[in-house]
Amino acid sequence: YKIWIHCASLGEVKIALRLIYKIIDVCNLKQSDILLTTTTLTAKNFVKKFHQDTYLFPIDYYFVLRRLVKEIRPRVLIILETELWPNYIYFVKKFGGKVFLLNGRISRGTFMFLNTFRWLFFEFVNNIDLFLVRERIDYLRFKNLGISENKIKITGNMKYDDINENFSFNVKKQSFGFKEDDFVVTFGSIREKEEKEIIKVIKSFQNNDRVKFVLAPRHLDYIPKITSLLNKHQISFSFKTSVNENSNSKCMILDTYGELKLLYSISDIVFVCGTILPYGGQNMIEPASLGKFVVFGQYISNFLEPANVLLSNNAAVQVKNMNEFVEIINKCLENPQIIKNYGDNAKKVVLQLKGVTERNMEILKKYICEFGDVRM
Repeated sequence: YKIWIHCASLGEVKIALRLIYKIIDVCNLKQSDILLTTTTLTAKNFVKKFHQDTYLFPIDYYFVLRRLVKEIRPRVLIILETELWPNYIYFVKKFGGKVFLLNGRISRGTFMFLNTFRWLFFEFVNNIDLFLVRERIDYLRFKNLGISENKIKITGNMKYDDINENFSFNVKKQSFGFKEDDFVVTFGSIREKEEKEIIKVIKSFQNNDRVKFVLAPRHLDYIPKITSLLNKHQISFSFKTSVNENSNSKCMILDTYGELKLLYSISDIVFVCGTILPYGGQNMIEPASLGKFVVFGQYISNFLEPANVLLSNNAAVQVKNMNEFVEIINKCLENPQIIKNYGDNAKKVVLQLKGVTERNMEILKKYICEFGDVRM
């Protein structure tokens, strides 16, 4: 193989596919020139339909990776996001290849771990030839690990290239048990214990029949704790899988995967969770791309760049606590134009964040488009 691309899970393989098609187009390569590996069976099964040369990544054992890399001899290894395994990086370099990190990110926890054991990890991380990272915080963390700033470039998040800002769902609120004039507030990607703050908002509108809520947990196995809290406060709820036009519950719980964007589409306001407590945030660009009024809390360390772009363009609001969010809902009930203004601005911002795959390809093409007679 001329190029080896490695990524973790389903979200990253979608990025990888777009990158593969771009490489084939720009570099005039064949799909069979590119090896794709992933760490999950779900991701492998999904992407195999589009790229046959896809395999599960082997355990990062010294002798296993030595044999594998010696056999396939890739000229280029492209790592997506945070898959920084030492042995495959080491052996690709040892056998004459180049290594690039794309859509690179490094969480606070990973940075602290690597920094604590810098004497152990610096050499293998420094084997990477070029770091194309998502945000300034990622740039600074890699730099603080001792990586030369000449090897690090901020190019943005490739995941945003997957967003179609002109796409819209042809669905109505009635399909989910709401009335068309209901004011729907969605809490997206709720993390553990955040429901204790969310319940305060719901209770504030318990006597307002028009205000309804969608509760979408990040992990479905957390649903029982949410329903237990709703029962405790005598708040009615239904589930997405059993909802009908006559449900008329105060809350609807999203108990399926892959439909959050659909629920965002019928929302008047979207609160992006993972930001109420220190989880680092979740993707706020997805609801923004639908022209929704986006609100989030204080903890956005994993999404600083998109959050700051939204805030600086009056396309989102950041709140310190749930009392502030209650005030925002009340203001929007009085003046619906607020929702439209923020939503319109949000769609404009999404356009600014796209084009990262093309930027990365422009940087990489001089390394990956001129192979000559390469061993297959």
